[in-house]
Amino acid sequence: MKTIPYVMHFENVPLNYQVTGDHELSITAPENTDLFISPDGYYAINKSPRLVFKPDSDFILSARITLDFKSKWDAGALVVYNDTKHFAKFCFESDFKGQPRVVSVVCNEVADDCNSMAIAGNEVFYRISGSTKGDTFIFYYSADGTSWFPVRTFKLDKTDHLTIGFSAQSPTGKECEVHFSGIDLQQRKIADMWQGN
Repeated sequence: MKTIPYVMHFENVPLNYQVTGDHELSITAPENTDLFISPDGYYAINKSPRLVFKPDSDFILSARITLDFKSKWDAGALVVYNDTKHFAKFCFESDFKGQPRVVSVVCNEVADDCNSMAIAGNEVFYRISGSTKGDTFIFYYSADGTSWFPVRTFKLDKTDHLTIGFSAQSPTGKECEVHFSGIDLQQRKIADMWQGN
């Protein structure tokens, strides 16, 4: 994928995946796949397929995420992943009522689960920004891929093995195919934190 000038690799095997052209990617997650550690620490799962890479500078990673939701918590996500206990995922997810929703999870030893705006339809635009030299990141959402809204700013306690990329999950379903398009990596800092550009 020419838009990502780094070696990419999968953590956890997908059911299927396909790279189309320079800016498109599909990942199909098998059943019982998720990335989460419950806030009480009693439940942990790290089975979601993730195609990730290690940037070497400031970064802004954007993509349109499209999927046909079939089961609760089916999701496509942009991820920031350091290790099994330090990660964040920005999910376009079917919530507990089956409503497509912007959802973010940040894990520092244990995870939280933040449900944000509902989405009418099966596609959304996401953007993540950060740096390999820092520990603070921002998640942005957009309805049109042009006007960005900051959903969450957060810190990871460990970033010594930081990777970023794309993920799919199907915690309760049989599988979940996620399509990422318009993938764009800019190796720079966000100029305006509130506008996301």
